[in-house]
Amino acid sequence: MGDFVKDQSSEAGCFIVGSGVSVKGSFSVPERAVINGSVEGEITAREVLVGSSGKITGKVTAEVIDVHGEVNDTVSASRELILRASGRATGAIAYAEVEIEKGAQLRGTLTILGEDDGAAAQPAANGARDAAKRPVDDNRRRNLPAGVNA
Repeated sequence: MGDFVKDQSSEAGCFIVGSGVSVKGSFSVPERAVINGSVEGEITAREVLVGSSGKITGKVTAEVIDVHGEVNDTVSASRELILRASGRATGAIAYAEVEIEKGAQLRGTLTILGEDDGAAAQPAANGARDAAKRPVDDNRRRNLPAGVNA
């Protein structure tokens, strides 16, 4: 996939870094940040889209973060983190939900946001614990039709 957004310069509340452009600083964006170039620093937005040629090094905070390129350091997606096949995320990564396409690279510390106790959850461990609490139907365990007792 190519770069995001060919022409959204007229869209209010958006921040666009074009391919080949490098910026440094702290950016607070009301709506969407589209990164096809290089950003070093901090970006806070409702939505961050990192194109295949985009790279962010620093802190990224948004409801939705969609990565075709690269994000490094601290990433926090309060609603959803999407790592596309060409995407790479490295560092302290926090998310409410995550979608990872085959081929994406994810390295670092992962934290699930939105847990009642504020602690990170381990989905596999929770799934195993929840399964242990559920009653097991003996007929299903023996592969017998419902209503047939052995």
